[in-house]
Amino acid sequence: MSEVVKKIASMVRMEETYATSLSASVEWLGNVVVREILRSIAYDSHKHAGFYTAILNLLQGGSPAIFESDYDRLEAVLKKHIEVEDKMIQDVKQLIETERDNRVRHLMTEIYQDEVRHHALMRRLLESVIKRETIFEEDVWDMLWKDVPGHGAPIS
Repeated sequence: MSEVVKKIASMVRMEETYATSLSASVEWLGNVVVREILRSIAYDSHKHAGFYTAILNLLQGGSPAIFESDYDRLEAVLKKHIEVEDKMIQDVKQLIETERDNRVRHLMTEIYQDEVRHHALMRRLLESVIKRETIFEEDVWDMLWKDVPGHGAPIS
């Protein structure tokens, strides 16, 4: 296992431990604003652990191909969520522009920035899905057996 893979695996565990600890550490807190801000940071740590897990999978050569039958469904899911993100971005942007309380504006700005990042990531993912940038299982079989006499079956 390479040093990078070891480091990333360590970061997954650290993010998960931190997220669980932080979230549990503030459950007693009566101040809803502070408690929910800290819990939201804990959720981000869970998200980071998920991203690190995806990175580990990439570095270790994992991630099975997406089957052709799943592409249309995944495309529909992504398009729907992109529409929702669009609406949320516009709504929070409008709220930021009209809100006078700087504390509220600051929190809304955090949400807005997250929504913009989520939106961009989902759009890039959708582009990959639409382009079908994954090699399908049948393509692998075709590459293996296309030019073999009998296409891999015993020759009689």
